[in-house]
Amino acid sequence: MLKKLGIEGWFAAHFAYGIIQMIFIPILVPVFVLAQTKDAAVVGIVMGIIGFSGLSAPILGGLADKFKAHRWVQLIGVASYALAAVIFSMSGTTVALHILGAIFLGVGSASLLMMNPAFVVAGGYSQDEEALKLTRLNQIAIVGALVGGFLLSWLSTSADDGGLGLSHQQQFYVMALIAIASLLITALTNKEAAERVASGGADEQSEAEEDEGGNIGELLMSRFGLFLLAVFFITIGQGVITGQFPNYMGDVFGIDVALSSSALSVSAAVSLIVLVLAGNWMAKLGPAPVFVGALIASVASMVALVLVAMGGPAILAYVPLGLYVIYLQGIAVCDMSQPSVADKNSSVGAGLTQGLLMFSIAIAYAVGNVVGGFSAKEFGFESLAVVVAIVSGLSALIAFISLIGKKQSS
Repeated sequence: MLKKLGIEGWFAAHFAYGIIQMIFIPILVPVFVLAQTKDAAVVGIVMGIIGFSGLSAPILGGLADKFKAHRWVQLIGVASYALAAVIFSMSGTTVALHILGAIFLGVGSASLLMMNPAFVVAGGYSQDEEALKLTRLNQIAIVGALVGGFLLSWLSTSADDGGLGLSHQQQFYVMALIAIASLLITALTNKEAAERVASGGADEQSEAEEDEGGNIGELLMSRFGLFLLAVFFITIGQGVITGQFPNYMGDVFGIDVALSSSALSVSAAVSLIVLVLAGNWMAKLGPAPVFVGALIASVASMVALVLVAMGGPAILAYVPLGLYVIYLQGIAVCDMSQPSVADKNSSVGAGLTQGLLMFSIAIAYAVGNVVGGFSAKEFGFESLAVVVAIVSGLSALIAFISLIGKKQSS
């Protein structure tokens, strides 16, 4: 039944990714670290380390290709989540343990965000099968985020208000149990999928050695490098606006945090439907046109948000929030389609391909957060949508040019 739906057992790893990366890390970790250290600077360091640990992705991906260890890199990712949760539960006020836990969280997220899509796009599936499995994989992460949100709320709410009222340390125990359960399920079900990727990666690597000498420099100067540049710019925009989202909506439109948070929940629910439509389009058109279309939708929503902002705080709240939800749908479709685009334009193994993609995303998101903070401080929060529109437009232009070049060369 699950196979007919396009779901495999190892998708449990991406379900855990949705719970932990999308909910527990951004909510539980900063709150816990601040409560323990009373130092917001330490919180920034810890969260920054989580992000920059994603730069390990090309190394892990390259090793997975070289030693055909794709299965083990995926399992290391889930195990890193469990280990990080245990470390945080025992860290107390020790900053060194907070940093160690952050490193494992970053390695876990990088491994899973790199390897889980690779299991699909390098698995030798037909275009229809690949589109279906990518759709389900991304939906599983969103469902994980929804489950994680409700779960963390229940765990942290006091018993008098209907929750369990667990301490932060106990919440990390729950996080560890989730990761361990996912690890067991994944270990029992990912062997066949990993073997498909390993054999495909070996074929791609041998072709790369024959055709281009396996030169990474040449790869980055090819159409694949152009695609990474497009991903880099769209992710900068994502970092600019998501890092300041509640502040932006509050300052520019007078929308309170509660309403902004509700918009994110609505966006997650809408994504479950949008990803199905995007998956159908990918099955018919391939991933590249869908990726470019999602970029165009993101640009259009930001341009519209700039125009709406000219009306000031008096504008109805659902208009800017609705435009932001549209932007997030474009990003969600980009996230789903870009591993496949990367795989089809790369001449190296699946692990290194997805690792380089993850590397580009990690750097760009960090840059985007810095740019967003600087722009808000120097030019006001209303400048953020302008910046996002510009960099997203550059991304769409670069991606479109790469597609035109591909058609002309074929």
